[in-house]
Amino acid sequence: MKKLLTFVLLLACGSVWAQDVVRDSVAATAADTADNEENVIGAKPTPRSSRREANVLGAPVYYNQNGSLRGGDTAMPYRRPKHHYLNNLEERYHSIFAEGEVLRGNSDYAFGLNFTYLPKRWGAYGSVLLGARHDYLSVGPALRLSDYDSYLDWQLYGGIMFGGRSTGAEVGLRIATPQHDGEFCITSASMGMAIVGNHAFVTFGASIGVMAAIGATTLLFW
Repeated sequence: MKKLLTFVLLLACGSVWAQDVVRDSVAATAADTADNEENVIGAKPTPRSSRREANVLGAPVYYNQNGSLRGGDTAMPYRRPKHHYLNNLEERYHSIFAEGEVLRGNSDYAFGLNFTYLPKRWGAYGSVLLGARHDYLSVGPALRLSDYDSYLDWQLYGGIMFGGRSTGAEVGLRIATPQHDGEFCITSASMGMAIVGNHAFVTFGASIGVMAAIGATTLLFW
């Protein structure tokens, strides 16, 4: 009899405790979903009260092709971080360069073409020059000195030069404009120095666009 009475009392206490737990959970849920408790987990988001809150975390911000903020009152320049995944030298600069080149020295002079292929940081160049006494051929690597955010494309090239029966070396510097209309560059110029067979030479090169501008200027003032 005592065991039965004890079991009934324990069962009644358990029922009362379970009801208290359910009631507390319902009250907490009602409080969490109340609109006036926005800092509680589960609360409803507070509606935006002003348009000035447009640049909250997660809201998109758009820039035009000049890097200025769209919709802004003032044009503020924007530059991507240096290690941004969209920074690509292939998209920023030209890859193919062709220039008319002149070689001049005390012992000889020559005219020809310089061709360079520079897709990213490293590339190669070669030149063929037809001279009064000898013909010249040079070949070697080319290095782009400019980074993605540079305004001009600076390049360094150098290699072996052959002239007649002699062998020497050449080194030069090129400047070009960034890419606007494809991989082929029409606005570039270069200057270098070569030593072949104990004779020193200077070299000058210009692309199609630069030579056309020089020719037009010459005809204008002729």
